[in-house]
Amino acid sequence: MKIQEEYENIKKKYTLPRFEEMNEEFEISSIEVEKVNSLTRAILRVMCNKMVILLNYIEPVINPSPQNLHGFIEVENTNNDEKKEVFTFYKNLSYKYHKSSGLELSENEENVAKEIKEVWKDWKEIKLKFKNISKIINNAWLREKEKDKAENVG
Repeated sequence: MKIQEEYENIKKKYTLPRFEEMNEEFEISSIEVEKVNSLTRAILRVMCNKMVILLNYIEPVINPSPQNLHGFIEVENTNNDEKKEVFTFYKNLSYKYHKSSGLELSENEENVAKEIKEVWKDWKEIKLKFKNISKIINNAWLREKEKDKAENVG
């Protein structure tokens, strides 16, 4: 458990969240400490990766490609209020992602640790809002299924 020992050192130095909490949300135990130059930067990189996964999930609703049927169905089956909610979330998370990504390249461990704490502070709200966004997208697919049923009945 080398990662946990190393994490405890930076946790004390910068008052970071408990290892178990960070690992539960971001799976930081997968970081191979001996292969990274900076554990703080590696942790922030993992956090950025999680944010980009969320952004990629909702991007088709924000910016559908004409060649992408998947995104088209999601856009067609969401109302304007839902689209606005998804777009607002997307913009806010994009800002956090780009800010964190820029700091992940930083040589200053203290600044990187501050950003880890900043993302952590916002993470519960991000997760909660993403769950709602996910429901919106799932509902779009349910609406599509209902349309298919109606077409097949008539």
